[in-house]
Amino acid sequence: MSTEHQRYSLENQTAAIAEYAERRGFAIVDTYADAGKSGLTLKGRDGLKQLLADVVTGQHTYSAVLVLDVSRWGRFQDTDQSAHYEFLCRNSGVAVLYCAEPFENDGSIVSTILKNMKRAMASEFSRELSFKVARAHRQQALLGFSQGGVLQYGVRRLLVNKDREPLFLLKSGERKALSSDRILLVPGPPNEISVVQRIFDMFVNQKKSMSRIANSLNQEGLPSTNGRVWNHRRVKAVLSNELMIGYYVYNRRSYLLKTRPKRNPPEQWTRARVMDAIVDLRLFDKAQRELRFKRGYGYERPHMVKCLQRLFKEKKKLTVSIINACPYTPAAQAYAAHFGSLKAAYAVVGYKQCSAGPKADRHYSDEELLECLRRLQKAYGYVTVAHINADHELPRYQAFLDRFGTMRTAYSLAGLPGTNSELISAGLLRATLRREKDQQRSSGLRRGSTKKGRRS
Repeated sequence: MSTEHQRYSLENQTAAIAEYAERRGFAIVDTYADAGKSGLTLKGRDGLKQLLADVVTGQHTYSAVLVLDVSRWGRFQDTDQSAHYEFLCRNSGVAVLYCAEPFENDGSIVSTILKNMKRAMASEFSRELSFKVARAHRQQALLGFSQGGVLQYGVRRLLVNKDREPLFLLKSGERKALSSDRILLVPGPPNEISVVQRIFDMFVNQKKSMSRIANSLNQEGLPSTNGRVWNHRRVKAVLSNELMIGYYVYNRRSYLLKTRPKRNPPEQWTRARVMDAIVDLRLFDKAQRELRFKRGYGYERPHMVKCLQRLFKEKKKLTVSIINACPYTPAAQAYAAHFGSLKAAYAVVGYKQCSAGPKADRHYSDEELLECLRRLQKAYGYVTVAHINADHELPRYQAFLDRFGTMRTAYSLAGLPGTNSELISAGLLRATLRREKDQQRSSGLRRGSTKKGRRS
């Protein structure tokens, strides 16, 4: 179902099909609809999928499928795709009738030519619309208006009307209500701006790695965007984003026609000055040079080995978190870059990683591994790599990667959060539970201290 024209509203389609059925003597027994879904791909078209499944498997005995017009199968860029779905219905003995087309779908040469033309027209309509929308987005970005995307730390969204008069700041998850309104990006609260400036100072002047910066911020209890913990990727996002010097950059990637994102060359980017700089331009330029240099390669291997041997002697074991938390060793990523992998670096200093547990050598079936993920989900409310590695009845998470390719695939097969939105929701849940647990722990310590004072 499409919503770009009133003609294609769900109510209008239903009325037109009902009128056609009454005129031709059909009784409508089932209705399949994909309200508000894109017709560019089959993804998300549950109604169409169910229709094809019912027809092909014969679970429902229909004499005909009534479709408003040829474009309702979808505006696929491959016109054979919609033709294939019509063929599946006909091949199962179910006729396909178009209610609003000026021709009969009787298999004649005329109807075949007209259907192919209609499919090509539907495909071209989507292609032209996609390019028009993309061009409009670039023009709006050039005027300084935000075109969506992940909100950067240290930045807020200001809603303005068509005359650029400020209305109010939008909170996380809020959207504009009027199409004439626009969104500007403005500097965030002073505490976040101070953290951003500290990140640049630690990276450029103090020569700290991004992982070590993240650890320092987490130890101080400073949350990242939406209360999440800092990590290497989020620190890098702050260091590399031109919003820190006041410029909004758009069209780094293209997402035309629901295809895979494509990186655009810099000459196609749209850059506009939207706010005052948060950090000094020279400091930002130094950070970009450091990022391009890949600082880890500046270390000498003998010095890295000596530091790792010292750390192994102190801690009796080595992990990524232990290395990144150590003040005198390079980051774990630097060791992986120099030695090819952390396992190779561990071997140089004589450390052998522990096995995955008492059942590390056992062969697990796919279903056994997925059932273990469901068990962890039931026990903790969410599943992380730390949960998997800490469970003595499971192999380490590398076994899941070897079997399923990615942890996201494993989560999806187990019925756990797997899409981006679901993973974000799960991450927010983890952060909430962690804060509640910390609050309970601190509250318990205060009560224990009070009781001890009363006894004395």
